[in-house]
Amino acid sequence: MSTTAVIAGVGKTRLGSVPELTTMGLIIDAATKAVADAGLTMRDIDGLVLHPFFGASPRYHILVAESLGIFAKTLCDTTMMGGAQYGATLQTARWAIEDGLCRNVLIVAGEKLRTGHDSGSAMMAEFGAHNLDYEYPYGATVPAYYGLLAERYLHQYGLDSSALAQIAVATRAHAVRNPDAEKRDPITVEDVLASPIISTPLHRLDCSLVSDGGAAYVVSAKGTSANPNREVELLGLGQAHSGYHMGHLARGDDSHDMVRTVVDIAGRRAFEKAGVSRSDIDVAGIYDSFTITTAIQLEDLGFCGRGEAGDYVKAGNMDLGGPMPTNTHGGLLSCAHPGACGGMLHIIEAVTQLRGEAGARQVPDAETALVTSASAVASNYSVSILGKAR
Repeated sequence: MSTTAVIAGVGKTRLGSVPELTTMGLIIDAATKAVADAGLTMRDIDGLVLHPFFGASPRYHILVAESLGIFAKTLCDTTMMGGAQYGATLQTARWAIEDGLCRNVLIVAGEKLRTGHDSGSAMMAEFGAHNLDYEYPYGATVPAYYGLLAERYLHQYGLDSSALAQIAVATRAHAVRNPDAEKRDPITVEDVLASPIISTPLHRLDCSLVSDGGAAYVVSAKGTSANPNREVELLGLGQAHSGYHMGHLARGDDSHDMVRTVVDIAGRRAFEKAGVSRSDIDVAGIYDSFTITTAIQLEDLGFCGRGEAGDYVKAGNMDLGGPMPTNTHGGLLSCAHPGACGGMLHIIEAVTQLRGEAGARQVPDAETALVTSASAVASNYSVSILGKAR
């Protein structure tokens, strides 16, 4: 008899500025909540995967397991994929459950990106996100790389910055309905364009937040949790990786480059495994480290044509009541971006929507959700299609 893996529980900490908790404290808080949400105890957990914070020891997952009181484990590891790991790790957990290696796998992360250390985009670039010999020494920062990406995008399609600003405005409209979001004041396109330039053409409101926080989910065999009706199914998972450094990414190949990313490969895999089409997606979480990140993914995944993301969003397609409400928690742009677990919040929001527990931002009758994650500017991607318990 085959085993089907599901997301059995999710949990997150308070988001924003959390000076009273250490990084380990954030991780323990989120993990405890996720395990309790599944109706399990730490003694039920026999697999643990950590998404590391910047500067973490490669063995930090062992310390996390000890701190949580998880003694005997048949899987214990740290993933090192940056922003793409949030969905890709679901595949690892799924394999472990369906192969019989584990009964319940805890995926957890936490980071004090705001109050824990001297954070900043230069620091993150130095930690290997880009070529340390030929790019970083010349002053490269993460916003600068995304600025290059955005500049190329706007030039290629003859657009201006207002096209990207539409995404920030739509995302903030969702955050207004989320009591856990950091930024809840409505904004306009004019507000985005009037905010300070961070790296041309990206304004401050085009950029994700800098936050403290922790997040976790438990992947288990179907029917394991205390309430199987709240379990969320892993319908289809895919991932894809291209050039890691900007020079190689800009060169690309015949079908992919800076503004035509390999997220389409991950998406095709996920849709094929899930057996659904784009029109079947009721709610989405599109990784939004910057507005440009969301724009190119919407286009590469086929939800709109090349250069049309701004018009797609302006027409209300991301809104509640639209064809595919997107980033309904407020995303990294307006809810929170706690580094190591930022994209996990998109998956937690998808689970919350599929359970019908999203309150004022609930998408009616949500049964199928798509979530993406991305890293290294536009190089690594995962796509997860999740389904309501059946």
